[in-house]
Amino acid sequence: MAFPWAAIAVVASAGKAYAAYYEGMAKKAYYDAQADMKLLQYKDKRIESKEAGVKVLEETNKALSSIIAKGAAGGILVDEGNILVAQQVSLRNGIEDFNVAQINQEIMQNLGIVEFTNLRAAGKAAKQAGIMSAIFGFGTDMATLGQTGAFDKKGTA
Repeated sequence: MAFPWAAIAVVASAGKAYAAYYEGMAKKAYYDAQADMKLLQYKDKRIESKEAGVKVLEETNKALSSIIAKGAAGGILVDEGNILVAQQVSLRNGIEDFNVAQINQEIMQNLGIVEFTNLRAAGKAAKQAGIMSAIFGFGTDMATLGQTGAFDKKGTA
């Protein structure tokens, strides 16, 4: 009478192992999808930083144009004296702001790569954990069944 129950137990253990395996695969797929999303999010932030840099250049260009126009309107030579100093100061500030935007762009790219890599590694670990859980769970179930005598031939005549 032990045979039908032993067969049911083996099938149930195999089903449990199958479920553990696919749970690991599902977690891997989840982490991979999260990694792809993070990569896109950081790419978007990187583009925003690049656009901020372009805006800084545009504002710097407007400021320089304004300084030159005011100097010329006042009859002052625009390539010497206070007007030249004002142009250099404005240009220096614009370059500093542009460099900050470039640094932000680089930071966003690096953060995106780090997060993408971490999530991919988590997915790989989840997959391996699912496989190991399936193998060890099935092995443990079979050992438990063996200890209870489910596979013994005595009493099945």
